[in-house]
Amino acid sequence: MTEVSSDQSVARSAEAGTSPYDEGGDAGHSTNLPDIEKILTAIYSHRIWVIASIVGALILGVVATFLATPEYTSTARVEILPDSPIDTSVDSNRDRAAVNELAFYNTQYSLLKSESLAERVVRAGNLTADKAFIEAFGLEASEAGMTSAQRRDAADNAADKLLDHLTVSPVRTSSLVDISFSTPSPTVSAKLADMWVAQFVQATIDRRFAATSDARKYLETRLETLRKNLETSESALINYSVNKGIVTLSSGPDGSGRTRTQTLVAANIAQISDSLAKAREARIAAESDLANTMTGVAQVSAPAIGAMRQRRAEAQAELAQLLTTFADDYPTVVALRAQVATLDKSIAAETSRASGGNREAYNAALKQERELQAELDGLTDRYNRQQRESIEMAILQREVDSNRQLYEGLLQRYKEIGVAGVGTNNVSLVDRAKPADSPSSPSLLFNMAIALLAGLGLAAGIVLLLEKMDSSIRDPQDVQPRFGLPLLGVIPEVFGQSVVEEISDKKSAVYEAYLSLMTNLTFLTEHGAPRSIMLTSSRPQEGKSNSSLCLATVLAATGKSVILVDADVRNPSLNRYLEIPNQRGLSHYLSGDDDLNGMIAELPKYGFSIITAGKMPPNAAELLGSDRLGGLISTLLNRYDHVLVDSPPLLGLADAPLIARRVEGVLFTIEANSTKNRVIATALNRLRMSGAKLFGAIVTKVGLRNQVYGYGYGYGYGYSYGAGKGGGDE
Repeated sequence: MTEVSSDQSVARSAEAGTSPYDEGGDAGHSTNLPDIEKILTAIYSHRIWVIASIVGALILGVVATFLATPEYTSTARVEILPDSPIDTSVDSNRDRAAVNELAFYNTQYSLLKSESLAERVVRAGNLTADKAFIEAFGLEASEAGMTSAQRRDAADNAADKLLDHLTVSPVRTSSLVDISFSTPSPTVSAKLADMWVAQFVQATIDRRFAATSDARKYLETRLETLRKNLETSESALINYSVNKGIVTLSSGPDGSGRTRTQTLVAANIAQISDSLAKAREARIAAESDLANTMTGVAQVSAPAIGAMRQRRAEAQAELAQLLTTFADDYPTVVALRAQVATLDKSIAAETSRASGGNREAYNAALKQERELQAELDGLTDRYNRQQRESIEMAILQREVDSNRQLYEGLLQRYKEIGVAGVGTNNVSLVDRAKPADSPSSPSLLFNMAIALLAGLGLAAGIVLLLEKMDSSIRDPQDVQPRFGLPLLGVIPEVFGQSVVEEISDKKSAVYEAYLSLMTNLTFLTEHGAPRSIMLTSSRPQEGKSNSSLCLATVLAATGKSVILVDADVRNPSLNRYLEIPNQRGLSHYLSGDDDLNGMIAELPKYGFSIITAGKMPPNAAELLGSDRLGGLISTLLNRYDHVLVDSPPLLGLADAPLIARRVEGVLFTIEANSTKNRVIATALNRLRMSGAKLFGAIVTKVGLRNQVYGYGYGYGYGYSYGAGKGGGDE
């Protein structure tokens, strides 16, 4: 018997159900896989469904392509320009916000797809009676005997067909828009595209005229009201000025836009003021002349007096010269003295006359100044009275100005709307539609791409559904957290050869796996590997019989004496695997046959002995529950080191719990990727309720689907045994 290791940590690992000798190195925890590996593993596990889904979708795509009716696409191109703001004399209209082009074009695209436009096209082209259109879409032609409701239904159906086959495609970074129709007829497609564009242009013009017509009607009503208001305010202003005697000579706007008027009184005041200034200047000049006359300055300055004084001075000088030579009675001296006296008289007379004229001129100027001043004072008083009265007049004038401004601004807008109503349209045709030479649909490549995407989506859905429904063991390390069983061994899936052939080769992966299982068993009890072990499973075909045979072979290879008992008396299988007869066996012994030696068959090739199941009894549960089974196992333990019992499956039978009470413990076999969690849990509950001791679990048939969890290549097996399963599954 193999010695128990003194390393307590190794013992604790064995008690937890893990082997410290597993080559993976991480048998103590469940492998955490990246999501991409989980997805790829799921796809590979269900590759048949994935391939079938994709191929089926592609086939459907091909069939749909060849069964679809060919359609021809014709495209017309239009240019849609946004409206520009219109300058007006009204500030509120002139200061318009910038046009929101995005909202404008989205509106135009919606109008191009509107039902009203489709109805216009149906009416304009009389499509309900167009044979080519009706044949292209398979509609019913309108007949003479149809009612108005039937005609409306026919028109609605035609409009719906148009919208279903219409495509509006804006050209990026431009004002161009493509309008396309796809129908079974190339001529019908081109005709519908051109009609659609023509009706869209006409509908745009109609909306413009409808909008301007409504606006003109509204403005006409407002203009009439404003005109009456203006006339009323002007009449009130005139009546007030007449009643107050205010004569207006002129009026006009000032810098602030208000009307400034000039009355007669104001004009007279300005004129009198000018005349008064001139009279004052004349009076001042006359007063100066008069003052000069009184001082003699005017005598010198007067021309006549100056000339006479010049002649007197000359005569006096000549007289003085003569007196130096002649006596006073000299005739020449006497004549000169008489001339000087005459000149003196003339100067005196002229001086007196000039002084009187200056006084008269001064008096006249003073009088005129006083008269003008009096007139100015009277006009000023009158102007001041008018200024006090003009407060009400100014209010009336402002009302007149306001009414006139509103009237003129609205009149200008009225004229502009009239011009806009007949202006150029912002929608223009760029390219007419042409009949297509080849069909645009169906497209085999496009349909295949869609089918491929649909197949991938279907495959993804199927894989996800299957993964959600699959509760089998994928990762052997999940045995511990799911069912509370230590994982004692992981057995690879066998291809090509039988398990008997595989276990005979000590270099095979199967032998290595059962050797690892046997090593783990040595840590389960104080005396090493349990001496009596029952192997069972939840249902058939999970590999418990193969595991019994292989474990017996490995134990025998270590020098132990081993006997294998086939307790599955209902469906024996070990004799078939080993190709030995099943004439006398366990059922005979339990029925009372004491010839035990005659029932034991030695197998020198494998190194262990076997008791076959024998003939199937009618009361298997009663035989297995008898004390003779316990006595048999005790007898065998006295003769052999280990007794292995291959029992029936747990579900549906009472045999396994009866046998479990007779052995030291149970090894529970689980088939990877197959047995559901609920089935395993139910079977384990039955065992635990019977009082059996569960040593741990063996996960069998670990293959390609489990290699991503660290089983397969990680253990050196999984892919190198050819295709097809060999050997039995019991």
